[in-house]
Order: sequence, then C-alpha cells, then structure tokens
Amino acid sequence: MIHPKQTVRLVATLLLSTTLLTGCWDRTETNDLAFVLTSSADLEDDGRYRVTYMFPLPGSMGGASGGGGGTAGGKSYYIDSEVGLTFRDAVSKLQTRMARRIFLSHRRTIVIGEKLAEAGINSLFDVLPRSPENRMTSYLIVTKGKGYDLLNTEPKFERFPAEVLRELAKSRSSMPTTMKDVGMSLSFNSDPIMSYMEPRDGQVSKEPSHEIQFVGYGQFKGDKMVGIYKKKEASGLLWLRNQAKEQQLTFPLEDGKNISISIVGGKTEISPKLLEDKVMFDIIVEARGAVREDLTDEDLYNSNTLHNVETKFAEQIKLSVLATIKQMQKEGTDSAQLGLIVWRTHPQKWNEQFGKDWERYFKDAEFNIVVKASIPDTGVISRNVTKGGI
Repeated sequence: MIHPKQTVRLVATLLLSTTLLTGCWDRTETNDLAFVLTSSADLEDDGRYRVTYMFPLPGSMGGASGGGGGTAGGKSYYIDSEVGLTFRDAVSKLQTRMARRIFLSHRRTIVIGEKLAEAGINSLFDVLPRSPENRMTSYLIVTKGKGYDLLNTEPKFERFPAEVLRELAKSRSSMPTTMKDVGMSLSFNSDPIMSYMEPRDGQVSKEPSHEIQFVGYGQFKGDKMVGIYKKKEASGLLWLRNQAKEQQLTFPLEDGKNISISIVGGKTEISPKLLEDKVMFDIIVEARGAVREDLTDEDLYNSNTLHNVETKFAEQIKLSVLATIKQMQKEGTDSAQLGLIVWRTHPQKWNEQFGKDWERYFKDAEFNIVVKASIPDTGVISRNVTKGGI
C-alpha cells in the first residue's frame, strides 16, 4: 500500500516533469508564411525607398506547368510593392496588408534599380545583414531603369522570373556576384562588380515573350555604379579576374569570312612591378578554344592555317583585356582587384606608399599583356562537308 505522502510526492514529480517537455507552442505553420522568391530595391524621385516582393501563390502551384507564370489563364505568383523612408519602413507597410508573415529565407536574388545603384548601395548593407533570414549567398543584380520592371517580365521557359534571375546569375558563362562578394569588397574599400541584366522582348514570335537578358557587369566605384562592362569589356574582366568562363568569340580571318570559337578553358597570371613612382603589371593569359563554326573555307587540319587562327584568337582576347583596362582607368575603378594583388605581393610598399593614393597610381599604371592561345579542338570535320570536309 502506497503511503499518502508518497502519493503526493509522485504527483508533484510528474507535474514538474511536464514543464521540461518541449512542445510546439511557438511553431509557425507553413500556411502562415508568405515566401519571397525574389525582390527588388529602388530609389524614388522623392528620395524614398521602394521595396518590391514576388510571392508564390500556393493555390496555383499544382497542375501542369507552363511559361509566363503558369497556365490556365493565371499566374502562379504575384508581385506587390511599397515605399517608405527606409527599406524596413516600406516592408512594414507591405506587411500590414498581408495575412501571412513575409518570410525571406528562400530568397536567392535581389535586384537593384539603376537610380539606387548610382546613388549608392551602402544602405542595403545595413538592412540586409541585420536579419538572419537574409542569406549572404543571395545574388545581387543591377538593372536598367526600375528593379521591379525586371520582376514583371514573363519568361516562357520558367514558371517564375525569379528562377531565370538565379540561373542567369550563376550560369557557366557568368561570374556570380553574391551579397557576400559585394559586401567584402566594400568593407575593404575596394570596387565591386555586380551582374547586370535587362528586360528584353523575344523576337519573331506572334506573341513576343518578355524575357530577361544577361548583359554584363555593373561597374562600381565604391558603393556607386559609374558604368557597365558589356561585350568586350565584360569578356576582358573575366580574364583579369582569372575566371575563364564559357564565352563565344566571333571574328573575321579575312573580310567577310568569320569564324566562331568557344573558350573552353584557360587561366591568367598577373605580376606587379613597383617602380619609384609607378606600377607596372605583367599579364599572361593562357586560353584554350574550340572551333564551333567556320565560314572561311580554310583547312584547319593544316598547321599553318591553324596557327594563323590561334594568332587571331589571341589578338581578340588581348583586345578585350585592353578594353577593360581602358574603361577601368577612365573611371578610376579597380574592378579587377589589382590593388589587392599589389598588397599581397608587396604589403610594406602598399601600406607606406601605393595604398594611400591607389586611384592615381592605377590610372597611370602600365600593362604588358601576353596571350598564349591554342585551339586543341577544331571539330570532327576539317572544313564544310559540301566542300570536301570529312
């Protein structure tokens, strides 16, 4: 028989034990969250900040997938926007008309409008890192005009424009620019770059699609955008950053006879030389290419012909690197992080002299560029099959 005092102790122990059990008292149901797929940040003419979010619509997610945001006459997402004195002020206004809590952990891309980029993006690096929901691996993208215009495109191949933004930002032919990359550059007083995209309409189709096109890289001086690296300049920037991405070079061997070569690999070595009041850089580029189309009617199995093509191939790469250097020196922006190379190789001289006035030294710097190009892959035919190629 259990003594009454023992019974009391047993009951008290059981009651105390229940307080140690974990439960779901603070849980947040998925149905209570509004997941943000992508967002944009803009600066209005009156100086206020505009925040735009793209949300998926759970009720429209099922069924057959299709382009243009879904099928059956409806989109599987919607876009909403607000303005405020700060970015958080705008977000809080947007939250007041939403039944679900805005949730940012699934956001992978952030689009910055042209006006905000030119005015300066330092404000973004206060609001974004403060919240643990914001991932530092999110891709930063700058665009022409308003950022929300890029969100309002309707690509045909993907259900959400956010997917197109993400895939273009990290594609094999582009250099990813994450929030972490840009933030580290700014924290070291360096000049960051940022993926640059534009809305573009498709061609020929009876119902033109509203697509997103990767154009190049935004050129920043500190936290302000001062230009855009496009075409040759964008290609040269990849070489200077030692990023041998997939690129397509098309150039004439003779008048009206073009050849297209894909870059399949390579590397860049940069060595600085510090003189008394001047900096010189030796840049050695090694590039490998593959012939993808040849309208020259030349026999690429002939060693002399192939050597001529490789020489022209090297010239095109050198021209792109020179074009990038010219644009950097014009604006005084070290987008290739050459100052970082000087600091690593000559830290004492950098701290005592060159780092204190790097923009002046960089604008007056001289460059010796050597490009070694090879084409190990000419294709499975030697020339056009209609002209005897096998």
